[in-house]
Amino acid sequence: MGSWPLRLGHAWSALGRHTATVLHRWQRLHPQMPLQLLRTDDSLAGLAQGRVDAVILRGPVPATGIHSTVLFHEERNAALSVHNGLAERTEITLADLAGQTVIMDIVSGTTSLRLWPPERQPRGIAEVGNTDDWLAAIAADQGFGVTTTATADVYPYPGVTYRPLTDAPPYLSVSLGPSRPAIPRSRISPSSFARPLRLGSGGEIGEVIIMEGVLSRLLVGG
Repeated sequence: MGSWPLRLGHAWSALGRHTATVLHRWQRLHPQMPLQLLRTDDSLAGLAQGRVDAVILRGPVPATGIHSTVLFHEERNAALSVHNGLAERTEITLADLAGQTVIMDIVSGTTSLRLWPPERQPRGIAEVGNTDDWLAAIAADQGFGVTTTATADVYPYPGVTYRPLTDAPPYLSVSLGPSRPAIPRSRISPSSFARPLRLGSGGEIGEVIIMEGVLSRLLVGG
């Protein structure tokens, strides 16, 4: 391996509660190649512009011609102001949120009105352009947000609380790389790194083949 960094992009929340574990294990297994985590407010987290070598995204892949692999599923949470009456509940449903304003990150967010049936939609949409402004709007009780458990892990925020959204479909967390990878396979690791992904509590989802399965190995703890 060379000394150049492997640039792993993300738009928000990186790998959630697994982020520090992956960075630590990468450093131990591949000390000659730093893993550089880069956040970019962009639907492809900087991949299209060549700012990164691979990315972590959530939801459907918003482009063609790139290789993608599902890493894991994440449950959805509602992000609420502590002043919102629903914040007193331990869990809520999509119907509970209907009639309130939804805060949407229109640059890199994945929430859409398609989550709700046409007859039971949020009252309106307030648009923001990044995670920081999304959290500030929610804390100010300008509306609610829908996100993943990873955001609750990574972004504790004064005035914001997260509650399980029991009837919303889970997110897919996806690892992406260009169709002609910028990462020479011979510099990463043998294909024996590819292993089924298991996250400790029964979670699974196939095999990670991006970067010869390195992310899978790191998440598993090998």
